[in-house]
Amino acid sequence: MKKITSLIALALLISGCGGKTAAASAAPSGSSEPAKYACRLVDYYPYADPVPASEAIEDSYYDSALFAGDSRMGSLYLYGTHKNAQVEYVTSLNLFLIGTTEADNHEDGVTLEQILQETDRQNIYLMFGINEIRNTESYFDGWIEQYQSVVTEILNHNPDASIYIILTYHPDSISGLEEPELSEHLQWINSRLVSMAEQNYLYYLDTDNGLDDENGTIKDEYVADGLHFTPEGAHAFEDYIATHIVRRETYVKEVCD
Repeated sequence: MKKITSLIALALLISGCGGKTAAASAAPSGSSEPAKYACRLVDYYPYADPVPASEAIEDSYYDSALFAGDSRMGSLYLYGTHKNAQVEYVTSLNLFLIGTTEADNHEDGVTLEQILQETDRQNIYLMFGINEIRNTESYFDGWIEQYQSVVTEILNHNPDASIYIILTYHPDSISGLEEPELSEHLQWINSRLVSMAEQNYLYYLDTDNGLDDENGTIKDEYVADGLHFTPEGAHAFEDYIATHIVRRETYVKEVCD
């Protein structure tokens, strides 16, 4: 797991507290202080929970941000205000075709998978799943395995990247899938995304807790067709992201034995 690997690497660089070696450091004769043996970095972040609200991040953060996904993510390309962010998407993307479908706004044949494999941006946001929403529950077992392979490829190239998984927000409506089936299918997707995030030490965003109305669906004024963001919705989405940032220094602490 990338967090564990990073912490181990960092711990190896720390040769004990205050620059001491990792070997036992005996206390002076007659001292009542216990000996200190080693220091390590411990990550206290609760990966089973959605990213909590935080102070808004500064604009320079987007110099290192990549937003990738389907046409919902494309709203940031169309209406986003952070021009230093990189936004890549595929309209009507099926995750199983991420390696063969050319990314929108590219004419060189590059796929979204290639972009993710090669990026050195350190804050990567992923939003997939709405185009597969009508499938049966068993379908999503293979779908989450495909998602896992995408994450693994990213981390193999960019092991220190922070990956944010964006849960599938509840659309106001979607053709061919009525309630209560729509909510049930969303649960199939999102429960698997949460489990993947926890198991891989990834962050996840639950935008239903912030962009939804009293009925638990995306606010009408945020979407043009019940699903895709309007300019107002894209700006609200941007604001949500900006105020849900994990600052590692808050959760990663040095512990000395």
